[in-house]
Amino acid sequence: LQINFTNQQLLSASLLGQYKIRYPCDLCCQDFDAFLTPHCRWRNEWTICGSGDEFDWVRAKNPWGEDEGLTIFGTEDTANGYFIMTGTTKKSHPEFSAMLVSDPIQCQQGIDVRKKKVNRKIYHSTVPGDGILSFKYWTSPGVKIRACVRKPGAGKIYEWCGDDYVTGDPGPANITIPGSILYTFELVIEARNFNYDAFGFQGGVCIIDDIAYEAKAVYNCLFEPHISPLVELPIETCQTLQCAFTDGECLEAITGSGWKVAEEPVGNYHTGIRKLLESSYAYARGTGTRVFSLGKFKITREAQLEFCYYRASWKTRLTIFLTKDEGENITKIYESDPLEAYPHKWKCDGVRLKEGSYDSVEFRGEKLLTEHSYLAIDQIGLADPLMGTSMCEKQEKGYSSSDNKSLS
Repeated sequence: LQINFTNQQLLSASLLGQYKIRYPCDLCCQDFDAFLTPHCRWRNEWTICGSGDEFDWVRAKNPWGEDEGLTIFGTEDTANGYFIMTGTTKKSHPEFSAMLVSDPIQCQQGIDVRKKKVNRKIYHSTVPGDGILSFKYWTSPGVKIRACVRKPGAGKIYEWCGDDYVTGDPGPANITIPGSILYTFELVIEARNFNYDAFGFQGGVCIIDDIAYEAKAVYNCLFEPHISPLVELPIETCQTLQCAFTDGECLEAITGSGWKVAEEPVGNYHTGIRKLLESSYAYARGTGTRVFSLGKFKITREAQLEFCYYRASWKTRLTIFLTKDEGENITKIYESDPLEAYPHKWKCDGVRLKEGSYDSVEFRGEKLLTEHSYLAIDQIGLADPLMGTSMCEKQEKGYSSSDNKSLS
């Protein structure tokens, strides 16, 4: 990975102790103590007698190449300006880690209203009693990153840890720090599992950028309960809308629609689909408009309909329509942006679905002007707007188990 290092580690803990933050935004960090930039209130873990971590975070600058990023991280998106990274070129124990530790927080009182930007749109959600930690991340295969809460100086003795982020780079990770916390604590972002060993490469790498923390108060906190468990989506909804074009209802939906499934590039070099996103994908070819729909389904709480698309033909566009009330209410909810200067890449986007029952969601490839016009789509699914994680992971495991039982 070709990166311009600044040859400076982040600060370690002071022998005199760390000052508590005064405001939640004190933990927002983008430049990581680069020259003439705001002070960053995050540091490397202070390792004494083996009680800390095994790797340090180092500040770096300027993005890596898109091809490198696609190979190592599975995405062409790169960090901007300064960022921090850690890792090793040797296979290590799965629990060897790099700990990025915040300055102490006297307490946490959860926010009442959370403003969150998702796919260039601002959403507000009520989240009583919780804090929110977010950051962008890039991890090589197998490397895990998570956020934890600990008492100051407690090493790896954590009071709480969130789920691991392994894929989905660059996120961002949006992590709920649960409940009001009425004692002094530190936040820890921990990267671990640098144990890759294949194809002549060992170890792993993890990169972090754009850290932010939100809470209603960090002094004189009142107790507010942790957010209630969220309502799960029906299994039928997940079976209908989770689609990677390898099996399931979406394969049936495109039959006779003019859309086809491919497992390799299609079309010519200039306007065709040059590369895969995962494995199989669906594509439409001109001329005219090609439509396929998924439905019926029920959304039991607000969800983010996510998808990725690829098009390199001028004027060709993807539009998405929702249908309710037995076809009497049809609404356009998405239209792809104008074509970029370098169009040959997959673009992932999303749109909010409100709670309710729907007849169908319709995907249209429009303005396929010639037989050389192509539009591809892949990885349709539902994500939690707050956490950015799949809302169907548990349901998928459930109906996969049911399928296995029925086969046996």
